[in-house]
Amino acid sequence: MSDSVAKALWWLTGSVLVISGAAIGISLWRESQVPSSLMLDVFDLQFVSQEPTAALFAAVIAGLALYFSRGISIADQKGALESLWHKRWIFCGAVFLVCVVGSLNVYRMAAVSGDEYANVLQAKVFSRGSLFGGWPPSLASQMAPSELGNRLLVADDGSGRIITSYQPAFAILSAPFERVGLRFLVNPLIAAGIVLLAGMVALKLWGQAWTSGLAVLLMSACVSVAGFGMASFATNFLLLLHLLFLFFFIGGTPRSMFAAGIFGGIALHTGNQMPHLLVAIPAFVLLIRAKKFREVVCLCIPYVPFILIFSFGWTEVVQGISHGHRQEVASGLGAAATELTWLGEHLRWPTFRQFLQDVMSLLRFSLWAVPGLIGLIGLIALRAFGYLPKLPGARSGLDQGHAIVSAEAMGLTMQLSAISLVGAAGFYFIFPLNQGHGWGYRYLQPALGFAIILGLSAVAREGASSRIITWLMLSASFSCAILLPLRISQISGFVSDRLALLPCLPEDHAQICFVDPSQIYWGPDLIQNEPFLDLSLPLQGRLILKSLGEQSDARLIQDFFPTAKKSMDVTSPGSGSVWIP
Repeated sequence: MSDSVAKALWWLTGSVLVISGAAIGISLWRESQVPSSLMLDVFDLQFVSQEPTAALFAAVIAGLALYFSRGISIADQKGALESLWHKRWIFCGAVFLVCVVGSLNVYRMAAVSGDEYANVLQAKVFSRGSLFGGWPPSLASQMAPSELGNRLLVADDGSGRIITSYQPAFAILSAPFERVGLRFLVNPLIAAGIVLLAGMVALKLWGQAWTSGLAVLLMSACVSVAGFGMASFATNFLLLLHLLFLFFFIGGTPRSMFAAGIFGGIALHTGNQMPHLLVAIPAFVLLIRAKKFREVVCLCIPYVPFILIFSFGWTEVVQGISHGHRQEVASGLGAAATELTWLGEHLRWPTFRQFLQDVMSLLRFSLWAVPGLIGLIGLIALRAFGYLPKLPGARSGLDQGHAIVSAEAMGLTMQLSAISLVGAAGFYFIFPLNQGHGWGYRYLQPALGFAIILGLSAVAREGASSRIITWLMLSASFSCAILLPLRISQISGFVSDRLALLPCLPEDHAQICFVDPSQIYWGPDLIQNEPFLDLSLPLQGRLILKSLGEQSDARLIQDFFPTAKKSMDVTSPGSGSVWIP
């Protein structure tokens, strides 16, 4: 084994140990700042309760990968990766099944945050062929409390109409599945698609089946993909769209740029515009610098109808429904610009507390990815600055029928990947957010594909017989075997704990639940209702309302449900009340 390879192996192992040590150290320090961990805010509490154990296992995985990569045979390494790629449909099917089982039994088809609830609610609205939900006007403000006013909007005209403020591409995708009662398949399908597409991008770049197999293995070993594959976030959908954008961007032809623009236009209108702007702006700048003006036009054209329909049309509809939205009500171009105006008003230099939280977010991104991914990306910088010598490329053994892209296309792709990844990580240091919960760093998750591709570029030319590839294969395999079960257990416990906060009976009981948000940190997020409610019909399932105090709640029951009786079987005493109609 050459000295350069040995140094690279120690670098990969050391990067995991440093990240793990930093996560454990910050967790211990944050816990020491309060008398009880229960006094931490929800983000810190999740970090402190989840990341130290995962960091310890990640360090063990790195050590095991270093130990075994030095001794095991690597003669069949290329064949194993090629076989994985040739059996990619079976492998992706396994990813899909894991996420389906997790969606039904781990996540329980729940939406434990307001962001997830907004997606689910709007999908249910679209599945009925409507733009708006409809609630009794006198109850609507308690069914969508003002604390969720930047996500769920109630019309101020007394109609009781309800809409979500998020860009609706993910809800549109989910609506047909919701219509037939199969919404739980959406994110598992997306997770499987992400794994498959990572390999397709690698094949298009390097034309070798073993690099595609390695890409599939590394992406599936990023347990955040499975985590979001069980949830109701739109995060993985954005990751999928960015991989599709990259896949067609690599082609470099006007036709492929047009296709990239289609998926970019969809990505721009999923959730909010910022995650894709951090990709689209560098893409346009790189093409203009390369004087590819025809490609710039072809990339730009598909964005136009999406911007007209969603940035102008959808945003104006959302702005017009409620004066309680976070921006001033505007129309036309003003409505389309409000998101960016709001963004500009909230940019800031981080305080120490905010900086620390951003660092914790990046550590979460690393610890939910395959161990060594960040170190793998770092190899590029080490070699670029001469700290590690570049190894000779192994260009033999290319798959017949697959051409490697031109050096120019490769350069543009790697520049776009690097700028988008670094830009996303850096942007959120100057933009205030409290992520709440997520399975990794959910604001950086849409850039995970760029991280995988960048990492592969550090080793793709060295050949499948490199000990570095052995290390990565072992790290990915141990991640699937050790970290994935751990993270599934953590997600299950988190979801169970949040659902137990609701002062409600089991969901098969018809009931009116009053939630006091002042007693539950997650209270507003847990106030979730079906988008259409007709009080002239018998109540089915749960009606969850924001409590306005015991006397006010009792008067509401007397007005709308005079025969209802208060239940003493409350799962979370002191946080609300339950009435049985």
